[in-house]
Amino acid sequence: MSPEEAVKEGKELSVEERVALLKQAFGEYDGKALARSTNSFSQAMMAAHAENPALASELFPAIEDAFTDIDFGKMREAVIAWLDYGTAVASKSLEQVLDNPVVVANIVGMLPPMVNSVLEVLSALLENLDLPPEILASALFNVLTGIDAEKLGHVLTELSKQVNLLHAGNYILGGDEPRARAVTTDIAKRVLETLDVNVFVDALIALGEDAEVVVAAIAELFSRDPALVDAMARAVVGLTNVVARIFSNLMNEAANWPADALMVLGKEGRILDAAEFGRALDSFVTYSLRLREANPGLHRDLYVKFLQAINTEQAEIEVRAVLGDLKVAAVSNAGISKALEPEEMGRRINEMLAGFNRVARPAAVREYLSRLFATIDSRELGEAVRNAGGGFVEGLFASAGTARSLLKSVSSVAWKLIKGMVGLITKR
Repeated sequence: MSPEEAVKEGKELSVEERVALLKQAFGEYDGKALARSTNSFSQAMMAAHAENPALASELFPAIEDAFTDIDFGKMREAVIAWLDYGTAVASKSLEQVLDNPVVVANIVGMLPPMVNSVLEVLSALLENLDLPPEILASALFNVLTGIDAEKLGHVLTELSKQVNLLHAGNYILGGDEPRARAVTTDIAKRVLETLDVNVFVDALIALGEDAEVVVAAIAELFSRDPALVDAMARAVVGLTNVVARIFSNLMNEAANWPADALMVLGKEGRILDAAEFGRALDSFVTYSLRLREANPGLHRDLYVKFLQAINTEQAEIEVRAVLGDLKVAAVSNAGISKALEPEEMGRRINEMLAGFNRVARPAAVREYLSRLFATIDSRELGEAVRNAGGGFVEGLFASAGTARSLLKSVSSVAWKLIKGMVGLITKR
């Protein structure tokens, strides 16, 4: 009995019979005939286009007649009916498949070989695509230059027009508010009616925890191999340098823009609704205060947990090191060093004093201070001064050595101050 007859009768085939059946099936293909057919088709298309390039345009009246005579209403109903049948068949088929764990396991087992096959093909493609750099770059550039940029610009323009029309229609249909708000609200409402929010949130948390495990495992593998750490560091630093150069180049070009372009930016900037940012900040403050009122002690507990997790000794060492590095970096900058010179500091102080004197008047200062001290509780102020002064004095004289050293330093400074003032008066 031949393998074909055995298959028709539903008999089990041996391995040899299956191999013979496959060879017979694929052996009937004639590669040369396929090549001849392909070449004939190519030549026919080339000859037809050379003889009559407008052939497709000439066929348009027939296409127009077809679109005119087609009853698209019936076509819509037919498609809906066909989709309904297809959905029912697919649903019933899935039910039959999923009811059998063995079938499900076999179907799922097909996925790894399929993925492996695709990866193998891609691997072979990339391995054999071993072209010289200039040839590969030239091929890519030829593809890019072959794209009709004018048509691409036209497509983007027409797409932008459609977006603008959609935006205008959104307000026309909505009236007082955009129609999209009502549509979005309705869709979200219907989704939330059937969505188990708790299950959805638990799924997000589970995905996050799984991602945490994956990242931790990858980080552990990297930490074991210095070469991987070096490669990751080079990648991060290299990409950071690229971003820095991009931003630097953009700012360099922007700094050289003509005054007309800057005026255009200013004109557009005046449209910026800064009041909305202010209202957003005000709403955030209100929200924060209400959150505190509704949850007494919440922020304090969070701050305590946050600060307890910090090693203050290590943080102090880091802060000192950072400040020391910043000091060296600041001194090495010519502009900062010049600004810290006594003459430059004096000039800036003079400018601030002159600016203050231009706007300050004795009467205004007196009125401001009078109103300020009139609102201060003198009893609380006196008690605060007594508490602070008393505590300072008691703490100072708790150590005799410290007190003597301080008094000696203060006396020396006071004596030098009096001596200098007397000498200045004598000279004058």
